[in-house]
Amino acid sequence: MNLPTVIVKQGWLRGVNVQNALGESYITFRGIPYAAPPVGNLRFKDPQLVQPWTGVRNASQEGPQCAQADLYSGEIFGDDDCLYLNVTTKSLTGSRPVMVWIHGGAFLVGDGGCEKQGPDYLVESGIVYVGINYRLGVLGFLNLDDAEAPGNMGLKDQVAALKWVKENISQFGGDPNNITIFGHSAGASSVHYQLLSPLAKGLFNKAIIQSGVVLMPWAQRPNAILSAQRLASALGKDTTDTKEILEYLRTIPSHQIIGASTKLTSMDTLNKNFIFGPTIDDKSNAPFLPEHPGELAKNGIEVPVIIGYTSHEGLFNVLGVSDDKYTKLDEEFESTVSEDLQLAERAASKVSEIARELRKFYFGENSITEDLVDNVVQYCGDLHFVQGTHKTIEIQRSKKTPTYVYRFSYDSPNAIMKKLRKLDLKGAGHGAEMRYLFVITKYRDLYTDEYDSTDEILRKRLVRMWTDFAKTGNPTLVVDDLITVKWEPVTASRKNYLEINAELTASENPDQEMWEVWQRVEAIADDH
Repeated sequence: MNLPTVIVKQGWLRGVNVQNALGESYITFRGIPYAAPPVGNLRFKDPQLVQPWTGVRNASQEGPQCAQADLYSGEIFGDDDCLYLNVTTKSLTGSRPVMVWIHGGAFLVGDGGCEKQGPDYLVESGIVYVGINYRLGVLGFLNLDDAEAPGNMGLKDQVAALKWVKENISQFGGDPNNITIFGHSAGASSVHYQLLSPLAKGLFNKAIIQSGVVLMPWAQRPNAILSAQRLASALGKDTTDTKEILEYLRTIPSHQIIGASTKLTSMDTLNKNFIFGPTIDDKSNAPFLPEHPGELAKNGIEVPVIIGYTSHEGLFNVLGVSDDKYTKLDEEFESTVSEDLQLAERAASKVSEIARELRKFYFGENSITEDLVDNVVQYCGDLHFVQGTHKTIEIQRSKKTPTYVYRFSYDSPNAIMKKLRKLDLKGAGHGAEMRYLFVITKYRDLYTDEYDSTDEILRKRLVRMWTDFAKTGNPTLVVDDLITVKWEPVTASRKNYLEINAELTASENPDQEMWEVWQRVEAIADDH
């Protein structure tokens, strides 16, 4: 069989033919460079143009992952040279809708490869799929508040990848005028950032936001320079001079930098503390976030969007948590609320009142112990994922472009995270919908023989709604035996949403009681 070749702006590429999980064949091009390797003096700089190559470049293998440490094992792997993307398509002819995936992982881990995000189902449904890498952790988000290291390099990498897609995707049978960006968790908040940033305007046409917006407490980082100073000190350089910090950090191997920054990152509490991530970068020559994302978010989203979350997002927060962490949350509830909601500058005098409001709703008069793990799951999930999503939805209710809201609540007995972490708790956790959109070969042995009939129907439903939206901007084009209800967008008067469980249900006002509590919290914070 002849190997597929294409020509892009930088030169020729040779891909491979692959049999997908459904027994069909597709074409994939892997490890395509979309920006110059950010090595040497380019470390911490904005992405630079990739140089053309001569001859035909082999695109059969994925490029290196960006340097990172596994959140659970601590293993460090990856490389500085990591700005690559992968394209998967059924055919090199035609002009099909494009879906660009931005991976999650707290802005610290992950990659755009096929091991955890195999696009077989999506491509079979008639779209061209792109998965991208972007710089992570300190290598992607060091902000020294000057033009030399202005922050948000990882988000600018995403912009560079989107520009590459816009310029080249027609060579792979993709329509450059019908691009949907989508992502999960930090990838979803990345999507939201791209929707708000002046640098990404015109690079895509629609968006899907799965459990992550810029208004999440973890989606922006305060104290960027302090974090850089702490990191330099941990590596042996005690200085407050930002130029010295920058030059020093450029001399240290990436694995050492990642190792040191991982030690500064708290993973042992219910509310994870990640120190490097998106920041205001107004000292940049080309700012990605010229002002606080909370201000930018008020402008709303100007393209059709799907946005949603799972019913038990906070299952992620209780993984591996010991009894003393519940005791700590119980005894230090007020200070954790202040830190998580960044209230010190915003509403320091209202911390006690806000903490009382939240504690009363989630825990009543009870002490917080492991016996209340379900309450903790709900509290952590609402705090870190759900309330910020609802704030974003409220802004969208006055917009002319359609906003489709979902809540994914199917509690599958075959959920990957629960099997992987041996978690015996109820509910659809963070990322529960992912296995219905992607072939996750990394954990394939966990569910190969247990993909039951409900799972299969749910897979077909999610894939069809997501790809129909990518094609047309409408996720329920046809109501039939598979898609059994019409999914309506929100309006000024109706907060419509789709409940995605074993059955599809169209309803209004998801988690209304919870949302009213968080609205009260906002009102208290604003009235300081």
